[in-house]
Amino acid sequence: MRSWPRPAAPTTPVIGCSTRPPGTGYTYSNAGCACLATVVQRAAGQPLPRFARDHLFDPLGMYQTCFWTGPEPAPPGAAPLASPRPAPLSCGDGGAWSTPADLLRWAEALNTDRLGISELMQTPGTLDDGTPVDYAWGMGVRTHAGRLVYRHGGGWPSLRAQLARMPEPGLSLVIVALADDTERRIPLADDLLNLLA
Repeated sequence: MRSWPRPAAPTTPVIGCSTRPPGTGYTYSNAGCACLATVVQRAAGQPLPRFARDHLFDPLGMYQTCFWTGPEPAPPGAAPLASPRPAPLSCGDGGAWSTPADLLRWAEALNTDRLGISELMQTPGTLDDGTPVDYAWGMGVRTHAGRLVYRHGGGWPSLRAQLARMPEPGLSLVIVALADDTERRIPLADDLLNLLA
């Protein structure tokens, strides 16, 4: 059997990977979401789509929301996107399909702590030296007009979405933009918060 030479260690960082020691900096990574989805699946003993439906989506009345991994590009009944792409290969870091109405149900559930997890989910992380980061469990933590705002966006080719919540005064907004590959949802969310807050 032939022996292959061992590859040399990379001399330049891999794109998207941090070169800092753990606990000394923060960088958002979808890979962490995919890993967490695997942990949930193993702990629950069932696929993430079924667990999410049974324990999150259905109890909150989010009947138009699901995780979808194909094989078709979109779940049954979903509006096809302008330029169809294959379904994502993983869940947790993507693959969620929803509607603005269901996303508002999710926001309201977090604002009122219907699942009993809002305090945990809204707690920003900290570095090892105690420095807070502006990200909690699945949401950015910001302030706007002196009020706390939790937000998270997502995208797929030809689609952009943004969910922003101000628990005080109980304000939530959802932006879903079809046929859009820009990041204009972020300043649009800021402008809407200026009008509504």
